[in-house]
Amino acid sequence: MVVAVLAAACGGGDDGPSPDAAVAPTDESAGTPKPGGTLVYGLEADTSSPWTPQAAVCAISCHMVMRSVFDTLTLPNEQTEVEGNLLEAFESNADYTEWTLHVRPGITFHDGTPLDGAAVSDNLNRHLKSFLTAKALGDVASVAVSAPMDVVVKTKRPWSHFPLFLSGQVGYVASPTWLAAVDKDPAKAAQPVGTGPFIFKSYTPGRSFIATKNPKYWRKGLPYLDQIEYRFIPDVDARESALKAGDLDIMHTSNGEVTKELRSDDKLNLIESKKYGETSYTLLRVDEEAGPLHDVNVRRAMAMAIPQDQYVEARTRGVSQPANGPFPPGTMGYLKDTGYPKYNPEEAKKLIKAYEDKNGPVKVAITTTNDPFNLVSYQLTQAYWKAVGIDATVKQVEQGQFIVDALKGDIQAFGWRNHGGFDPDTQNYWWDSDAALPTGQLALNFGRLKDPIIDQSLDTIRTSNDPAERKKAAETINRRFGSQVYNIWEWWTVWGLASQKDVHDVGSFELPSGHQGIFGAGIGGTHQVAQIWKG
Repeated sequence: MVVAVLAAACGGGDDGPSPDAAVAPTDESAGTPKPGGTLVYGLEADTSSPWTPQAAVCAISCHMVMRSVFDTLTLPNEQTEVEGNLLEAFESNADYTEWTLHVRPGITFHDGTPLDGAAVSDNLNRHLKSFLTAKALGDVASVAVSAPMDVVVKTKRPWSHFPLFLSGQVGYVASPTWLAAVDKDPAKAAQPVGTGPFIFKSYTPGRSFIATKNPKYWRKGLPYLDQIEYRFIPDVDARESALKAGDLDIMHTSNGEVTKELRSDDKLNLIESKKYGETSYTLLRVDEEAGPLHDVNVRRAMAMAIPQDQYVEARTRGVSQPANGPFPPGTMGYLKDTGYPKYNPEEAKKLIKAYEDKNGPVKVAITTTNDPFNLVSYQLTQAYWKAVGIDATVKQVEQGQFIVDALKGDIQAFGWRNHGGFDPDTQNYWWDSDAALPTGQLALNFGRLKDPIIDQSLDTIRTSNDPAERKKAAETINRRFGSQVYNIWEWWTVWGLASQKDVHDVGSFELPSGHQGIFGAGIGGTHQVAQIWKG
């Protein structure tokens, strides 16, 4: 899984094989979109601390709900260019240390509050004070209203691709009237108010979120649906069964086994996408508090113990490719060879024995979510590690708590899915040393890694607007992950969106400019919902 605080929204270049996205085109054969109806959507999890943009611990399912009631300030198009959404336009000064945001006029929140510069400034300034999202805007020095519909963002250093950060969680704009009410009564946080295509109706934690059509939506003619209902179904097999039984109209999954099964079901539509998707891996806590995982040779042994090709084939049934780093083919920083260790169990045994002769037993606790598929996956990893002398145990926790444990550092090794998108600047807060905080403090650098070479490369990617220079820095990061084995890479994720035959335009979305939006907007497993119709 992934805490997708931001959406990637810029990049490109000759970065390896095409990332092939099997995204369905607009359903021209289905005819003219028909208004009306309810869409029932099966999601993989509920969300912790819902639903203010500044506090929600936002994984994939969270973004689906948020996109229903909120709009982002920007969105990327198919050419990987960032365009205004709630913003009409934006521009920077010559050295990218000051960005002026021009708010689109004539938009109101669901509660009647006008969208203006003050509303945008209020939202961004709340992020700067947030225990969760402040790090994502760590290079922002100030946010201030410069005119009724304009906001000026000043940065501490050049930030060449800042607008891409406004297409994800920090770009969701909530009603300042509602946010002020939440300040007084935190219970109101469960009743979100945005500018989005749907208006909050009800939320039952652990079960469902329901929203109804916004009749005054600023995108004329949208949405088509009268209502959207999200049902939280963590067990992927149960989610698939509900879809096949007709209890769901649509579901998402990153499970290769299920996607393979859905391919052969001619009663359903299936969209698959691996374009700019996440990497699935075992994330390791690597700081001095991590015990044996602080030792690079122990980490190398953990990688060498796993027959990656065999493992990926077994767990994804050939749907996904084995990963060798955080950047999949087609993204900036991708390399065919990152230096990541090859399968070599005999060498792994030697490395573990050498460590244990000096330091004692290598014990590793693997944490995963309560999805049965994930349990089987990490029981298999446990067996591989035990075969080379690593005493591994597996425990499961509910996904919402799982994310909180990661933020607090209450983990050692855990199953993860992250780093989607096509610009490595959006990975800054996951790997920057300044975000590697002690146990108990909330940190987006979950592995608590501190690497000066990665830090320097991240700085280059953030401040430079030279494509070649940025690409070289991204490749340096990739090689560093290969040599230091900060994570145990598994596969590059393929997302499947399966729906009933009467559900249309799942994979297409037109931006206000008329350009086609990029599928998922850089957050794999998600998509827009305003354009979906049934009939």
